[in-house]
Amino acid sequence: MKKIYLAIFMIIAICASIVGCSKPEQNDEALKGKKMKFEEMGLEYYEPQAWAKKDGVSPTCAIPGKYGEAYIVGEIPYEFLSTQFINELTKDSENAKTEEEQKRVFQEYQKKSKVFFDIMVLDKNKEKNAPSEDIERKEKVFSEYKHREKVAETDNLECYILYNDEYDESNLSNEEKKEFKEVRESMADLKGSLKLFTPIDITKKIEENKNIQFETKTIEGDKIESSIFKDYKLTMVNVWATFCGPCISEMPDIQSLYEEVKKEDINVVGIISDTPDDENEVLAKQILDKKGVKYTNIIPDKKLSKGILKDISGVPTTIFIDSKGNMVGQPIVGSRSKEEYKKEIDKILESLK
Repeated sequence: MKKIYLAIFMIIAICASIVGCSKPEQNDEALKGKKMKFEEMGLEYYEPQAWAKKDGVSPTCAIPGKYGEAYIVGEIPYEFLSTQFINELTKDSENAKTEEEQKRVFQEYQKKSKVFFDIMVLDKNKEKNAPSEDIERKEKVFSEYKHREKVAETDNLECYILYNDEYDESNLSNEEKKEFKEVRESMADLKGSLKLFTPIDITKKIEENKNIQFETKTIEGDKIESSIFKDYKLTMVNVWATFCGPCISEMPDIQSLYEEVKKEDINVVGIISDTPDDENEVLAKQILDKKGVKYTNIIPDKKLSKGILKDISGVPTTIFIDSKGNMVGQPIVGSRSKEEYKKEIDKILESLK
């Protein structure tokens, strides 16, 4: 799915209600399938073998929602696209040069994609005082599915699996219907592997990394070191990934913020968390160019990978660094508007006086 998200850039629209992308555990070789672990949700499970990649792509795509906020701890909808269609769409998207062509490819994607399955984790202790938007969101999602099974529970958490018996398959070929059936029938394997645990406060993990150091290169190949921090009162560091729709979506706001605050001796730096990787570096350049990003973006070295990046399980994540290279203020997990980032910068600058 990653190539499709990046090649046409418009697929990020499916993440309109999502503020961040979790970083699941990859390449698990267990017979159960690939292990998925979402620490902020306190959730782990194994995807069924029928969902494994075929010819380099998977017929399912997990779209993690926001976590740790009040009643809804987290939500993970799964969508289906046949492997044949994904390969066709990838080729079409690579050939789509104009905005009109990209729009056409995105419309083809919309016609075929089917959200067929949803996982939702709730904090039952917070239901009584839950904000109205959380209650409305839960009721809306539940109303879309015939089956709403509670499959795991702890003292305060409960996990629901949501699915239907029938779906509109009118635009699927016979081969695609067969693949879709195999995917749906294997959901029972996922249910049996699901476990809940105490969610991890990701901001506390991140804050353990007091000093940020690196000796690496920018996406353009220029050498860069953490000594750049000393040249600014404050540096906003935005950690993102090429597979993350919300990361890409917020870039124009961050660029606009950068143009405004650089006059105040404040810098903005991006860290591309799923590099070094030749393919991802090419894709990252395409994304940054498409979004008009001019602030510095860097490729992580071992100091970053073994340091703060190991404790960042969701992107985008934004931290703030003072002139001594020390983290200040609160990490921000998930995307934000320009105004929200600016408000946090002003608050941190006030605290540094």
